[in-house]
Amino acid sequence: MVDTVGFNEKIWIMGSYPSTEQLHLTEKFTRPTLGSLEYEVTVDDPGAYTAPWSSRGVINETMAAGFVPNGEMFEYICEDDR
Repeated sequence: MVDTVGFNEKIWIMGSYPSTEQLHLTEKFTRPTLGSLEYEVTVDDPGAYTAPWSSRGVINETMAAGFVPNGEMFEYICEDDR
């Protein structure tokens, strides 16, 4: 489980949802099989939303943006250059 705070207002959650400096993300990554990855996130940002909300997704070998057969999972890094 990943518990993250300290964001600025530059981030848009999942590219579509605004946030404030009050953003608190709780993320959970699960790999039930070698070819799939489950991702769950809870967004708590009282400056932008009236209540916390959650989202969930799965990446697997059958998805267009899924894993490459016999490939590796790569780490994604989000950086701010302020």
